[in-house]
Formats: sequence, structure tokens, C-alpha cells
Amino acid sequence: MCCFKYSTRFVIIFKNFVIKIPICRKGFLQGYNEQKIWNKYKHKAPLAELKWVFLGVVCQKRYTTINEVPPSEVFKIKKIIPEFDFENCDFWNYENWGKDGKEYILLDYGNNPYVATLYK
Repeated sequence: MCCFKYSTRFVIIFKNFVIKIPICRKGFLQGYNEQKIWNKYKHKAPLAELKWVFLGVVCQKRYTTINEVPPSEVFKIKKIIPEFDFENCDFWNYENWGKDGKEYILLDYGNNPYVATLYK
């Protein structure tokens, strides 16, 4: 089964993975930032597993969806990854999170202070 979502990226959701295809500059920058953050923090932070990136297109492992994110998880990710401690960070949005067993996983981590200003 497959379904779709879009904002700055067109997201194709498959059974075990998702493909994020940039549809604008913001989407491309998000994919680029996800790769940088994954390479730096993959062994330290609960981030969605990045399988590959090619020309701004991102493939990640798919996780179970959730209906709310505990504030403690947002504070934890901002403490582990200082690049995420900025205003207008959208990590309070539960749609940016999933679960792997009992562990909360950040799914959409391409935001940074510059990309956040592009949403205004």
C-alpha cells in the first residue's frame, strides 16, 4: 500500500520506507540538512534511519505514526542536537515524529534556522 503527502516535499509512503522528493528550494534544503544531521548524530539521537540521499531526494525507514509528542522528547532532541535549539522549530508537531517500539523517533529533521525563515 502506498499513500502521498506534500508540503515542501512530495512524500511517498510505502510499507517499510518513505521517499521525500523536493518540490521547491526549501524541500531541497531540508533533504540536504537531513543528510548532514544524520551523518553527525545517527549514533546519538533518535532520528529516522536515512537509507540514502540522491540529488535532494531522501529515502528513510518508515515508523509507526503517533497522535502526540511528549514535551520531554522535544527537549531531549534539542539538548542532544544543539542545531535544533532555535525559534520557529517545528518539532512540537506530532506529525514530525513516529515510534519504533517504545522509542520516539524524529522523522522530519531537515529544519534549521535558515529554512525556518523561508516559511514566513
